[in-house]
Amino acid sequence: MSKKLIILLFSCLLFVGCSTKISYFFLDWAIEWEVEEYVELTSDQQDKFDVIIESFLVWHREQELPRYRDQLSLLSTLTNQQTMTPELWLNQVSMAKAHWHRIFDFVMPELLPIMASLSDEQVNQVLVQLKKEQQELIEEYAGKDQAELIKDSDKRIAKQLSEWTGDATDEQKSIIHQANTERLATLDMWLEYRHEWLSQFEQALKRRQQTDYFTQQMKLLMISPDELKSKVYRDNVDENTRKFGSMLIALNKTFSQKQRKYFDKKLAELVEDLTELHLDK
Repeated sequence: MSKKLIILLFSCLLFVGCSTKISYFFLDWAIEWEVEEYVELTSDQQDKFDVIIESFLVWHREQELPRYRDQLSLLSTLTNQQTMTPELWLNQVSMAKAHWHRIFDFVMPELLPIMASLSDEQVNQVLVQLKKEQQELIEEYAGKDQAELIKDSDKRIAKQLSEWTGDATDEQKSIIHQANTERLATLDMWLEYRHEWLSQFEQALKRRQQTDYFTQQMKLLMISPDELKSKVYRDNVDENTRKFGSMLIALNKTFSQKQRKYFDKKLAELVEDLTELHLDK
């Protein structure tokens, strides 16, 4: 549940087509709506949750938006000066993970008591929804061979590139396809990791009244989930992250003047929106 909320947050900031500012102003509503997919809170729990959201949004606007703005500005510089390297891309990914860690560190002291106050029926609501999503993922990928997975990834990345550059050329689609064929296989390990994460999350909720244990487990699951992954899986993910960075570098070299102008304009507008949101007290 919590990870989907942060994905929702970054989606509002980075992938909306209309206005980042408008999306951010409705973020409190969006978070409430997302939570309702998993559990129906009591009036007392809802009141406490509303206080957390209000406090979170103030903190996030004042403290975190400048970090996003600065990272995007750095990304713009690396892209336009063509100085990005696979290692620098790894640094960008690490910075993005740090954003998540700070958010959880901020909300955890107030959020965990609410989670601990969930009734058995509410816990069951959460677990039923999470297990449903897990099963849907398994069914989505069941029976797909490597060629189909590569085709899906080709389409997804080409679409994302088009959103930032206007259109993806045949040459760029070829670069994407080549990169996808060179990626190390991680699907089975990813599904296994998700199963283990959900299993430990379920056990944590069942022992939510044991404060020390519950706090420790939630830190593990939300901040250090890589500890649940096998070494082979972690190594493959790191290598694929480097390969993805190499693909971005190759794509950047093929940008036409029109594409680069489109990209720069879109990124500049996002940086400007983040700056204005930060200053709008």
